[in-house]
Parts: sequence; C-alpha cells; structure tokens
Amino acid sequence: MSENPTAAPIAPERQALLQGLAQQAAGWWRKRLEGHGYLSDFDNGDHSRAGETAQIMASMAALRSPRPEPSRVEHFEQLLQERVFTRLWREPAPAKPYSLALSVDYGPEGVLAEVAQAAGVTGFPWKTTMWVCWAADPTKCYVEVRAGYGRPTQRLPAVGQQAPATGC
Repeated sequence: MSENPTAAPIAPERQALLQGLAQQAAGWWRKRLEGHGYLSDFDNGDHSRAGETAQIMASMAALRSPRPEPSRVEHFEQLLQERVFTRLWREPAPAKPYSLALSVDYGPEGVLAEVAQAAGVTGFPWKTTMWVCWAADPTKCYVEVRAGYGRPTQRLPAVGQQAPATGC
C-alpha cells in the first residue's frame, strides 16, 4: 500500500488494521466479479412475473458476456483496496464506528463505480451493499455485506481468520 501524502504519519497498528479492512473489502468484490452471472446476483426483490423475467434475462445476458479479464479484475482489486485504505486513513479514529459504504443498486455507485470504470470491469451483483466499519477500538472494526435484495447481512472474517460461526 502506498503512502498517503495528504495525511499525517500513521501508527503501524492502525495502518495494519486499515490495510486489513481494505484487503477484506476489495477481495470480496473481486471474488464476486470473478463469479458473476448467477441468477442470485440479479435478485431485485420483485417476485412478480415481470420481475422474475428481468432477473432471468439479466442472468442470461451476464452468462453470455465474457467475464472480465483477470488483469482488469486484479487492477480493480488493487484500486479499490487503495481507495478504501485512503478513505479510512483520512478519517480521524472515531469513538463510534465509522462506516464506508460500497454499494450496487443496478450498477455500482460512488467509490465502487469510480474504481470499476477506471479498471474497466462490469458484472456487479444487484442490490448489494458492503459496510467497512472501523473505530478507535479495534474490536469494533469489521466488514459486513448484504449480497442481494433482502439477504441477511454477513460479517466477513478478518484477514487470515476463519468465517464466524454465525452472522451479525
């Protein structure tokens, strides 16, 4: 991870924590991009006949589209990791958890859209939101994701740890 020229020096513990959170977030999105095209990636919550038809058509179109080139997905992951790290670094260590949201409605939004466009990748799962949460207390730092409309929120395991036995 490169130095942030706009911020004050960072303590090694905080740097490791923020890098771990950024790595978790970027790695999760990379895996989703590598495996895009499944029907569950296009659940928009509309279970009418028209809504189900839209889901099937979107899934079929994604399956017929070439997957993003591995080099583009790798570039996306690197850019997203740097962007998340920088956004968290610029925030003072908050007493209450701070949350950076990375979201997709029918396409990526905000930071995620900027990074996707820069890397030239598409194929994001609809109605998906990720929260990268951190605070002065390292035990309150985590990444959570809700992958799809109405799906339960799941806390991702810290980098190098196994997944928790239960969700949030």
